[in-house]
Amino acid sequence: MLASSQVCYGMVGVRRVRFLIQVVGYNSIMADERASSEQNIQQARADLDVPSEHEDTAPAGVEPGYETGLTLRRRLLNRPTRLLIRQGQALARLALGVLGQLTRDWREPLPPLTPGDPTIRRILVVRMDLLGDVVLSTAAVRALRRGYPQATIDMLVPKSSAPILLGNPDIQRVLTFNPSHLIPTRWLFLPAARREVRDFLRATRTPGYDLAVSVNGDIGSIVTRLTGARRRVGYAGEAYPYFMTDSLPGRRYDKPEHEVQYILALAQAAGGVVMPEDAHPRLALDPQAQKHIAEVIAVERTQTSAQGPVVTLHAGARNGQAKRWPTRYSAALVDLLIERLDALVVLTGAPNEESLAAEVMRQLRNQRRPALNLCGKTSLPELAALLAASDVAVSGDSGPMHIACAVGAPVVVLHGPTDPGQSGPTDPNAIVLWNKVWCAPCYDPSATAECRFGNPICMKGITPWMAFAAVRRQLTNRQQ
Repeated sequence: MLASSQVCYGMVGVRRVRFLIQVVGYNSIMADERASSEQNIQQARADLDVPSEHEDTAPAGVEPGYETGLTLRRRLLNRPTRLLIRQGQALARLALGVLGQLTRDWREPLPPLTPGDPTIRRILVVRMDLLGDVVLSTAAVRALRRGYPQATIDMLVPKSSAPILLGNPDIQRVLTFNPSHLIPTRWLFLPAARREVRDFLRATRTPGYDLAVSVNGDIGSIVTRLTGARRRVGYAGEAYPYFMTDSLPGRRYDKPEHEVQYILALAQAAGGVVMPEDAHPRLALDPQAQKHIAEVIAVERTQTSAQGPVVTLHAGARNGQAKRWPTRYSAALVDLLIERLDALVVLTGAPNEESLAAEVMRQLRNQRRPALNLCGKTSLPELAALLAASDVAVSGDSGPMHIACAVGAPVVVLHGPTDPGQSGPTDPNAIVLWNKVWCAPCYDPSATAECRFGNPICMKGITPWMAFAAVRRQLTNRQQ
């Protein structure tokens, strides 16, 4: 068990090792804070049983494009750019609010949605953003299925995320759409975009949905409004005015709760029946994908003679550079796992992260016994099967981390710019390493996670030895 730094945060029972690091060059950190930071580092190392001789083993180096800092020009442009974006969003909200009022399709307050309402026969759940959020949103589907056992439930997601929902017993159809096609310059001038918008409207309006739940943001509210569903549920602070017929006050992150709790609040407002187990989403596994992954692991064990645990490492982060570790840290962790645990280490990632995985492979000390690089080589069902077959999965705040939790894999999660209480693992046995420096959490959900100083010290403060010790702890827990 973890000692004094083991605390409950967000999801009940999630273990978090929280520490601060000394930041050289930022005058806002006072001397007493630096002393406290060093004490917290020592406490975290003691909690994880990191040997004292390995206290200062963070690999040296600078990764171009990740920690090279920001030029003066970039710093000067950042603030007005953010201001222009906010002003543009405010203008769009005003214009679409007027449009929403002019096209409003209800006049009187509608009765609350209640479980078992016989008029709710077709339901659509809309989630148009990231892979991990799609996984978390399956919690709403499960609650709605419980509330409307006879209804047909479909889910609308980005095309790239759709395969992860295959085999879900609560979902009849998975629809896909690229919301960027709604940008006027795209559907006016790109025939392919116009065709997709037309196909989307046909697919969502033909069924005549009685209820649509907009699980995310302003784009989700536009898409939900276009479906023509009779009842539309979403957060008032995120939806454009009059786009929803049933609005919950506020928005996500108004209070310190995990993302899955906001999702379940929407499901409950839509007539879903929420149970405690819904806070831990679950994914179905594809038998063919499981068979394929088992064969891949067996071949790799034969070729490398690796007899230790299978450890999956997701080195990338689709939603911003600041969410990921430096590649040299990932390489150092792979070396530790192979040398000390005889582990079969597997690198995962999307096709656009292949160069990142290749850089990790290049920096390994032992090139005769490298990791198995499956980055860009697995489908989402195969990724889920791989994570389910892993003894431990290591990741930053990412979609694969949420998939790992949903298939029951023990996880070690590295947090920096994001708050694990809001976007962290839903597995109550997860180990979260959160380096909460003075500027963290800094993540703004309206943009990707990029360090405003061009040097994500929050992630760099989590050393490979700390992550290795956390992996070792998870392996010990699994054997008990």
